[in-house]
Amino acid sequence: MKKIEGNKLVALLISAGMVTTLLAACSVDTDELGKGINELGNVFITETEAPKPTETEASTEEPEETEEPEVTEETEPDATPTATPTATPSPTPAPQRVDFSDYTEIILADSFTVTVEDFQESTYAEDSREELFATFSGNRLVVTEAPSENVRDSINIFVDGFYAEAEGAYARVVAAATTEYKLSGVIEEPYAVNVEFDYTANSRVLSVFMRYDVTGGDEDVTVIDFASFDILSGQFVTVDTITTDSDAFMKDLTKAYISALEDQLKNTEPTETTVEDEDEDEEETEETTAATTTATTTTETTAAEPVVIPAAKDFDEIYVALGPVTEEEDAPGYITVYGIADGELYVAVINVQEAGLDEYLNRYGKSVLI
Repeated sequence: MKKIEGNKLVALLISAGMVTTLLAACSVDTDELGKGINELGNVFITETEAPKPTETEASTEEPEETEEPEVTEETEPDATPTATPTATPSPTPAPQRVDFSDYTEIILADSFTVTVEDFQESTYAEDSREELFATFSGNRLVVTEAPSENVRDSINIFVDGFYAEAEGAYARVVAAATTEYKLSGVIEEPYAVNVEFDYTANSRVLSVFMRYDVTGGDEDVTVIDFASFDILSGQFVTVDTITTDSDAFMKDLTKAYISALEDQLKNTEPTETTVEDEDEDEEETEETTAATTTATTTTETTAAEPVVIPAAKDFDEIYVALGPVTEEEDAPGYITVYGIADGELYVAVINVQEAGLDEYLNRYGKSVLI
């Protein structure tokens, strides 16, 4: 039998004890280990293994945060659409015509008022009230009452526009006179601006004839404008809006117009002039000597200067105003015709039915005129 020394025996015993302790410490719960292996396998199934970083990268790079996948709610599939049966279409009804056989005219005379105001103003030199520069005179038309404010304002705006144009002409000639006076010290001929508004109405339509003249110096200007307004709506009324054939209407109208002017000329009374003759009779008395003058008055009838009615082709413009030019013609169906020929104005009143012009009127024309 081999004898073991003391020191070696002690070392061997210590080694055996450490092995026993190590074995006891390394005992593994196989159940927990199997569970961990299963979980590790599931990870490999659901996730892709990322490449392992090197030791250098692992020490320098910080771990990146991974975004969690969005969870989407599952939606139920839409139900399969089913076709809806279409009803059999019904035929579109034909439009019905409106019957105007019982159309009644609206009389607006009581609710429509026009005011015309005369005016006159003058401009003199600042340093001399005797040095007249220009005058501005005439009348101004304003609709003061109408069925609606819009109708009243629309007519006044149009008419005021023409008045403002005449007022602008007056301001222009005043400026010209001022310049002339400052340069020469005198005004050879004062300027004059005259504006006139003439209107007719027949309870449904208002027609306005507008004119202004500028004279003096080198000025000789005439500006004319015309417009007719429906009193109910404020809209413009023209020959085209009241007739079915405006050309034929104007052709026959011109004939009736010239005939009316000739009738006016025939009915013009001759002018009368008064001539005074003076005879001197000298009578002497014992006390005084006086000269007595005896005046005798005689009336002479002289023919007026011949007036030539222009031919139809000589008229530059012909305007048709609905209604009579005077209030005396208080009857429907009258129109006033303004004609401009060679700068002269010729006015005549015509009865539409007597002249045979009513056959050209449309339904609207008959409603506003006859």
